[in-house]
Amino acid sequence: MLPQNALYSIIEDRLARDELTLPSMPKTAEQVRNATFDERCNLQQLARIIQHDPALSARLIKLANSAYLGGRNKAESVMQALTRIGMRRIRTLALALAMEQVFQPQNDIVKHYADEFWQCSQELAAAAVVITQYLQTRGLALRLHQDVALLSGMVSRLGVAPILRLADEHSDSFANPSFIRQTTDQLDCRIGERILNEWDFSENVIDVVRYYRSGRKGRLDDAVLVNYCDIVHLAALCTGHLSAARGTMSLADYQQLDIIDADDFWQRDDLQSSYRDIKAILD
Repeated sequence: MLPQNALYSIIEDRLARDELTLPSMPKTAEQVRNATFDERCNLQQLARIIQHDPALSARLIKLANSAYLGGRNKAESVMQALTRIGMRRIRTLALALAMEQVFQPQNDIVKHYADEFWQCSQELAAAAVVITQYLQTRGLALRLHQDVALLSGMVSRLGVAPILRLADEHSDSFANPSFIRQTTDQLDCRIGERILNEWDFSENVIDVVRYYRSGRKGRLDDAVLVNYCDIVHLAALCTGHLSAARGTMSLADYQQLDIIDADDFWQRDDLQSSYRDIKAILD
């Protein structure tokens, strides 16, 4: 049996038996989420939780000082950053910015693919925010929020993590580019859906991993119905992480539905500038 088929078969078998080890939510992000569900929670309590995670603290301060939040005064502490972000938004943004902590490989080959995977997630997240803002200027997606678009992009390929973890644990057998690419392409959506169900995510975000690769072909017939999975699929097409294929939504399909005004809308200078700014926050 070829190595790539062996990896695929192992993961497929574990999925069928419901025995695939799924990653846990990053510890600090889970603590933040649990705390924000408590109506007695305040920003001081959240700051104490987040301060134990230097990486997340730095990312939140960077976000608070960016054009994403439009702040004028520089935040220099976690507490100042949280004050600017606000209680309602911190849960979603902490989850989005902590996703890179889900998996830290040891093998160099697997690490290369993990880095590529996170770069893809960051680009999808940044593009999803810009596309959400763009659609809202067109009177569409008005019920959607850019923070959830950001999170949707970051988790859209989360199903890659358990595949890379298995390759890392058995690197002598599976740390090979050909089977990593083949297995992630075929299984990441199914695994991602299981992870987000396990983490008790909302259905509108779980739909993102279901339709990330195809878009809602045959299901989306009105621009008013555009949602996060459409936005992330659009982001993947615009950033070159997906190309239109038979049975999937293309840029032309979105233009025909009047969701985008031109199939080259992504090349607009203002959108590209916003995309670069948001991606810099996530790097």
